[in-house]
Amino acid sequence: MEQDLDNITYIHTVETLYTAQGLKFQREKYLPKIQFLRQYFGEKFPEIRLLDVGVGYGVLLHILEREHGLKHLYGMDPFPASIEIARQFTTAEITSGNITDTDWPVERGSFDAITCFDVVEHLEQPEIFFVKVKEYLRSGGIVVVTTPHKALPYRMRSIPLLGFPDRNPTHINVKEPDYWRKLAVDQGYEVLDAWKGEHLTHIRLIPKVLTAICFVLKLDHRKIPIVNSFEQSFCMVLRPITNV
Repeated sequence: MEQDLDNITYIHTVETLYTAQGLKFQREKYLPKIQFLRQYFGEKFPEIRLLDVGVGYGVLLHILEREHGLKHLYGMDPFPASIEIARQFTTAEITSGNITDTDWPVERGSFDAITCFDVVEHLEQPEIFFVKVKEYLRSGGIVVVTTPHKALPYRMRSIPLLGFPDRNPTHINVKEPDYWRKLAVDQGYEVLDAWKGEHLTHIRLIPKVLTAICFVLKLDHRKIPIVNSFEQSFCMVLRPITNV
């Protein structure tokens, strides 16, 4: 089992991510974001410069490179061993850096898209990300950010025999979607799109039943009120107003 034990923000192992089943799960997780990027950039999509902030073990970069043909991929992470693991699975240029650093280890104003998945909830001051990231986007560039979806099912995770406990002790700023929307707008962003998505989860049995019903009825569970309160993640696509 390969894992960066110094990176307590990331509880996965290589085995849980890079098996056939693990990659299937990750593809489903990232597909709506990738589809948005493809639609937004159109024919330019294969040539965009993309920076992933908080690469973990590089799964997003791996999928973008191997399955979607992106060539200009970059990553940033504060954990050296995690970077070395990620480099086994992608040729993206990954460098050491922290969101709170005065200077990120990449060129300012050079990226068409910056992704940051399941990272901002680890920050003591999440607004720092939204302030800093604007410095590294090109005009018209966008930010895609996700964070755990805090709704009633998430709050039920600690109930014995019902919920799946949140095993990540560094989730210190898990907030409701309205908090993140307001934070983005207050920091000068236009919210191009936002949704609750990825997978139905947090508690036992009920999400599986809802998933099966939605599959049979050919419904998108992300768009059904009440059902989408069980979604694992909240995603926003943002564009700085000053960069438009």
